Amino acid sequence: MKPIDFIIISTLFMGALSQHVQSQTIRYPKEVKAIYDKADQAAQLTKQQQPIIGIPASDNTQTEVSKVEQAGGIALIIPFSTNACALREIAGTIDGLVLTKGVTEGDNYSILLNKVASDRNIPVLGDNALMAKIDSGLWRIHDNCQDYNTLIERGKLFKRAKNLHRRMFTVNTHADLPDGYDEGNSIGLRRHNQVSVQKMEEGLLDAEFIIDFLEDGAKTEDELDKAEAKGKRIIQQIYDDVEKYKDFCAIAKSPEEALKIKAEGKKAVFLGLENGAGLGNDIKNVKWYADKGVSYITLTWMKDNAICHSSTIKYKENDPSKGLTKFGRKVVREMNRQGIMVDVSHTSEQTFWDCIKYSKAPIICSHSGCTANYKHDRNITDEQIKALAKNGGILCVYAVWNYQGKNKYKTTIKEMVADIDHAVKVGGIDHVGIGTDFDGGGGYTGIMAENDIINITMELMKKGYSDPDITKIMGGNMLRVMGEVQALANK
Repeated sequence: MKPIDFIIISTLFMGALSQHVQSQTIRYPKEVKAIYDKADQAAQLTKQQQPIIGIPASDNTQTEVSKVEQAGGIALIIPFSTNACALREIAGTIDGLVLTKGVTEGDNYSILLNKVASDRNIPVLGDNALMAKIDSGLWRIHDNCQDYNTLIERGKLFKRAKNLHRRMFTVNTHADLPDGYDEGNSIGLRRHNQVSVQKMEEGLLDAEFIIDFLEDGAKTEDELDKAEAKGKRIIQQIYDDVEKYKDFCAIAKSPEEALKIKAEGKKAVFLGLENGAGLGNDIKNVKWYADKGVSYITLTWMKDNAICHSSTIKYKENDPSKGLTKFGRKVVREMNRQGIMVDVSHTSEQTFWDCIKYSKAPIICSHSGCTANYKHDRNITDEQIKALAKNGGILCVYAVWNYQGKNKYKTTIKEMVADIDHAVKVGGIDHVGIGTDFDGGGGYTGIMAENDIINITMELMKKGYSDPDITKIMGGNMLRVMGEVQALANK
């Protein structure tokens, strides 16, 4: 190619490229250019996102907008409405709420705004006697923000927690919802029950273990037959309840199924059996429950049964005869074969050590606490926590006031987090989870229902836990153990 030809071709190419670039350049009309340019400059890439603060429509709206923006937040004016559904949806988009005048009896707008914020544990600026009374009735920690700077800082924490919940998978390992079926409770109804899809959505909880709970001590053939029949009936009740709301929740039999359910925008329901009396006296029932999707069996409850001895019954310390029975050892081995986790909450200490010895798979405490923080037969010792960790298992910490404190009006989420913190220090970050025991005696100030689950995350954040560590505590560890137990069964 001649040099002159190269120059001509290059000139033509550059001209075409210039024309192409010019044709793709965005040009703002002069009438808006200055404002649009300023808006582009404001679009900075940052992980420190500003919290969105809801402001009620009022005569003082513009002043409050300015104060929110000066403090570093983004103001969102909430239209005047008493449509509870609409306000609930709006609440799902905000990280803080301004209620400088508090809540007034008879003012449905302010009352509903306070409710939808309280339901989601959204930080609120504003305080008065009625708000304090409401919080007391709902077992909330009444600690509203007193200035805009505090509101913005709490809004940032709340937003960070929400963002983490959307990325991680959260599991509460114990709730006795079926115990309230006779009172009309349901997973699809937001009522006084602590567990519902609505409350799971508000607390950004992905999965709940719904428990087939049986009362004590079946030992005779007749008692065992009745316990077996009741246990199977309750399993069907849970299936029927979930089926009613199949567009919003589904039963998960494995970690993989649970993750798929979350991806579909639904809540996952795991199944557990509390009290092995539901097996009756037929070892084949272990497989029956496994086929139904039961992921763990709590071997006993508050009395001894045909499988093992309970922590509630006082025996001579380290009595080797007060652990697993001969039938109990068969049950543990069969649970291993069927991929069902062995749950030693409620069992005697000797039963715990027997399960460590005889189980070939990791074991769990689905809802227990730490003896080091509060001495009670339902809590486990540091030695047990270490053994549980060595076994590959997990301690899921509950929120039951009389197992963690002396006064239910003074016991708070701080006690639950203290147990989590202690268990992490003793057993390691890979062996701790949460199992509140909602609708079965669990719940106190700050962690009273599923919509309060996000409070645990925020408390852990305030203690300095990293996002990866919180991800393990809030569900990752439980999914790992469940997966390992199921994998061992398939070998």
